[in-house]
Amino acid sequence: MRRLIRNTILFTLVAVAAYLLLLCLLGDCGWVRTARTEMGNRGFLNSRVKDIRNYHNVDVLFLGSSHSYRTFDTRYYRSQGISCFNFGSSNQTPVQTYVLLRQYLDSLNPRFVVFEVHPDIMKNDGIECAVDLLINTPLTWEAAKMAWHTGNMKVINTCLYSFYNQKIRHRLEPFHEQNPFEDAEYMPGGYVEIRTKEFVRKRYSRHNLIIRPEQMDALRRCLELLKEREIPYMLVEVQDAYQLRSAYKNHQWFEKKMQALGPYRYKILPLEDTIHFCNSNHLFIPGIEMFNQDFVVDLKQALDQTEAR
Repeated sequence: MRRLIRNTILFTLVAVAAYLLLLCLLGDCGWVRTARTEMGNRGFLNSRVKDIRNYHNVDVLFLGSSHSYRTFDTRYYRSQGISCFNFGSSNQTPVQTYVLLRQYLDSLNPRFVVFEVHPDIMKNDGIECAVDLLINTPLTWEAAKMAWHTGNMKVINTCLYSFYNQKIRHRLEPFHEQNPFEDAEYMPGGYVEIRTKEFVRKRYSRHNLIIRPEQMDALRRCLELLKEREIPYMLVEVQDAYQLRSAYKNHQWFEKKMQALGPYRYKILPLEDTIHFCNSNHLFIPGIEMFNQDFVVDLKQALDQTEAR
């Protein structure tokens, strides 16, 4: 029996070591399909994390998914006298937002937070953003815990490879993303300008919106973190194109869920699908300009209220 136990332990140790070795070596060859090993993408999270060191004590911190970093143009808000940083990332769900807040909130030290929420993100499993975060940002214990709790092997493998890539080879800091891509350019402060229009007319089937319990729980934890530091916030939903928005059967239910968490803004502007939208759920340049010119009024009012406290 002792021999069996000893052999089992030895086999397990050798198997784990071989697994980790192959993961790292095959990752360099680009053959690994159960992990993401390539740094950088057109969401520019790698560039955003390196840029963040230039921003402290900002007036406004924008959080959320691509609806955040493709909508809230930091150049416009700076022109209005508002210092800001946009910490959105592709398909960023509240689970990943919490990891980023734990690492960077104290450094940014914002007076106010705009937290973008979108129905598609609140039902998202967060896998895409998890691997993006693990490979493109400094690996922390909070990020490793997030990876483990997903129970997804692609996320866990990416976490393991990231440890090798960052802690042993020190490849993260020297890496620089291509900027601009053919149709996307990162702007200092976190905004990404998309220059191509991809709008396609289509009919969406009517459907009910859902919210994953783990995303609602993570959103609450994010807001509790802000409350602990006495940072006021606003939840903001950026409108979709009418062809998608009209397919939502229970959007009022989603609105009530968000309103229960604190100040929430969802405003329908007179936007035309084919003019003001890049695709069904992202604004294009004319729509972005119209949205920000309208939103800045509410934002300035919120900042004034914060100052009066």
